[in-house]
Amino acid sequence: MPQTDIFGDTIETLPTLVLEEPTAEDWETMQDALESRCNKQELLRYAEAFIPLMEEYGDVMRTTKDGRMVKATECFYMVKSSSSKRQIAQGVALFLASKQNMETYLASLSADMKTLWRMVLANVYVSMKTAKKVLGINHDLYKNGDRGYYYSGGIKWTDNDYGFFSEAYCYAEKADRWGYREKEKYITVNSFVRNLFFPYFFPETEEDMTSMAELPEGNWQTVNLEADSASRYHLFCGLFKQGEFELKKKGVGANDVKRAEKKLALSEIFTNSGNAYLERLRVNNYLQLLVINEYHKLSEKKKKEKDDVDTYQDNLRYIVTHFSNYDYYLPTMLFPHIKGLRKQMTDYSREPVLATMLFGLLRRQPQRWMAINDLLLMITAEESSENKSRFASMVFYPGDEHYATPLVNEYTQRTITAENYTREFGYTALQGFALMLCSLGIAEVALNEDDRKQSISPFDSVEYLRLTPLGRYALGVTNNYEEPEQEHVAYFELDPDRLIIRSLVEPNPYAQLLKDTSVPISKNRFETSALSFLANCHTKADVEGKIKIFRQFISNELPPLWEQFFKTLLQHCNPLKEDKTAYKRYTLDPQNRELAQLITTDPVLRQLAIRAEGYRIMVRNDDLKKFETQLKKHGYLL
Repeated sequence: MPQTDIFGDTIETLPTLVLEEPTAEDWETMQDALESRCNKQELLRYAEAFIPLMEEYGDVMRTTKDGRMVKATECFYMVKSSSSKRQIAQGVALFLASKQNMETYLASLSADMKTLWRMVLANVYVSMKTAKKVLGINHDLYKNGDRGYYYSGGIKWTDNDYGFFSEAYCYAEKADRWGYREKEKYITVNSFVRNLFFPYFFPETEEDMTSMAELPEGNWQTVNLEADSASRYHLFCGLFKQGEFELKKKGVGANDVKRAEKKLALSEIFTNSGNAYLERLRVNNYLQLLVINEYHKLSEKKKKEKDDVDTYQDNLRYIVTHFSNYDYYLPTMLFPHIKGLRKQMTDYSREPVLATMLFGLLRRQPQRWMAINDLLLMITAEESSENKSRFASMVFYPGDEHYATPLVNEYTQRTITAENYTREFGYTALQGFALMLCSLGIAEVALNEDDRKQSISPFDSVEYLRLTPLGRYALGVTNNYEEPEQEHVAYFELDPDRLIIRSLVEPNPYAQLLKDTSVPISKNRFETSALSFLANCHTKADVEGKIKIFRQFISNELPPLWEQFFKTLLQHCNPLKEDKTAYKRYTLDPQNRELAQLITTDPVLRQLAIRAEGYRIMVRNDDLKKFETQLKKHGYLL
C-alpha cells in the first residue's frame, strides 16, 4: 500500500533501483582493472556519471546470489571524494561488471546522448562544436578547461552524463588570418572505456560479420580480374627479368608504370573516369605490389640474378603473409590524394595491421559479399576489444601532426580534421585495399559510380568486395587452386629457314619481348641476329635467361635452325679470358682455330687487336666497345 501522512494524504515515493550483484570474480577483476588503469579523479568522474540514474530512485539495492536484497552501500560512498580509491572503484565496478546493470544505466541516457556515444566510439574524436549540436545545447560541456600536464583528468563537466568522456586538443580545420592553426577542444574516450561500452552501442559486432550471397538491389558494376591477372603474370616475370621494372625509393617509377601499361596490356578497373587518381590505377597496383614483393622475397644474391619465381597463386599467398614488407610504400598507394602526410605519421606500420585485420574478416565469409562500412565497424570493434592504444582504422592519431602541418584532401579541397580521420583514412584505406586486391585478382569489387554526393576520395565508389577462388587460395582458406582454362593461342611463327619471326595476332601482348631479341623489318615480321639477340647481355647467364624467356613466351618448339643458333650462341659465350693490365689482355683458346682466324682476317678486329705471343691479344680500353660490337656481329659474346 502507498504510504500516507498524518492527514491521510498519499505520500509520493520514488521507486527502488535494484541492481544485479556480479559474480565475486567479475566484480573483483573489474575493481582491480579500475584501480590500475585510472587515477582517483577519473574514478570520481566515472562514479558521478551514475548520479542522474540514482537520483530517479528513492533507494538503491542489489540482489545477492542467494536471492536476498541488500542495500548497495557501494553506491553511496563511491561518489565521495573522501572515500578511498578502493571504495570508489568497488562502487563503479558494481555497474561495469554486470551486463544487466550496464543496460539499466544506458537505458537511462537520452536519445541524443546515445547518439553522441555512438559517434565518439565510431569516430574516436568528436569536436565540442559537433557534440553541442548533437545534444541540442548552446552552453559549454565543461566548467573549466584546466588540464594537468601529465593527464587530462582535471576537467569538470557541466553534466554528470559526460563523466566517461575525456577531453582532447586537435588542430582546427582553418588557420587564422596570421596563418596559425589553433587547437580546438574535442571529446573522446580512452581505450579502457571503449572496450567496455562498444559492445553495448554496437551489439551487431558481437555476432559474425554481416555478409550476403548476392549484392543488394542497386546499380552495381562488378569487376573481377582474376583470369586477366594470372595470365599476365608470366609476361610480368619475363619483363622483370629483363630489368624493365626497378624498385626506387618511393616504389616503381611513373615511367615504369607507363611502360607496363603498354607491355602488360592489363584491363583497368575504371575506364573513362576522367579522374587523374584513377588513371592507370590497376596497372600501378599490379606492378607496384609484384615488384616490391619480388625485391623483398628474393635474397640479395637472387636479386641480382633474378632467378625463377613461384606460380602466381603461391606468389600471392606470399604477399598476403608478408604484407608488413609494404609498410613504407602503402601510404602513398592508399592516400595519393592526401597532401601533408609526414614520415613520422606513417612510421608505425599501421596500414599492414589494418590489412591483416581485413584478411582475417574476409576469411570468415570467403565466398560472400561484404560491405566496406561493415568491415570498418568490425575492425573498430576488434581494436576496442583488444585495448589497443593506436587504432589502425584511423591510420594515425591527431597527436602525430607535426608543427600543425595541415592534412589536405586534394580530392575535396578541404583540410582534414580529427573527427573525420576514421572516415578519411580508415574507410578510404579499406577501399584502397579492396582495389589492390582486385588489381591482383584476389577480390571482386562492386562499384556504385552513380552515388557521388558523399564522395571523400577517388575510391569512394567501392562499396562491396568478396574473395575470388584465387583470393581464397592466397588467404589460405583453400589449399588447392586450378587456374582458369585459357584458349591456346599461337602468338608467333618461326621461319624454319631464316631467323625471322612472324606475329600472328594483333594486338600481340608478347610483341614487346621481341624488342630485346630482334629487329622489326615490317609491321608483323622481326629478324633475329647474333647482334640483336646479344643486346644487353653481359654474361652467359644473361644469354641463358633470354633463351629461356624466348622458349616460354615466343615459341617452345624450335626448328633445327633456331636450335643450332641458340646452341652456337652459348658455345661462343666468354671465349676470351681477360688479362688485367693497362690494356685489356685476352688469351685465345689454342683449339679455337675459328676465332683465331676471325681475328686475323676481319679487318676491324685485326686493326683493334694487338697480337702477342702465346695466343694472347691486347685491346686498348678506348677500343673495347667497338671490339665487342664487332664480335657480336659474328655471334661471339666477349
